[in-house]
Amino acid sequence: MRTPTPAPVSSSRSRETARGVSFADVSLLVAAALGVPVEEIESRTRRSAAAAFARQCAMYLAHVVLGANYSEIGECFRRDRTTVAHACRLIEERREEAGLDGLLTAIENALCAQLKFAAGPRSSAGTAR
Repeated sequence: MRTPTPAPVSSSRSRETARGVSFADVSLLVAAALGVPVEEIESRTRRSAAAAFARQCAMYLAHVVLGANYSEIGECFRRDRTTVAHACRLIEERREEAGLDGLLTAIENALCAQLKFAAGPRSSAGTAR
């Protein structure tokens, strides 16, 4: 009996959320903001401390901004949902650091702008006569 081959992870990473922004978009913004190659954020192994921190930030932002659940995020980042939960708790606690909070707020704003752009212009039908 053959075991089915699992789907490649890259297809889920590029999958858009219901809101029109992909997990890969989050990784790209975090990589640019933290100066870590996106390949290291997406790596199956832990890599450097900087890459692990960047990955934790990306997982946190995917949860907070995109509203994705821990299981979805874990699948995309090749981690268990409990690892995602740990990352979210860790980053939330560290938001008290002024520099980190400012950086995360800037990335959140960029993602929100992308979400608004992806949603397109709102219809004004029925509001003006």
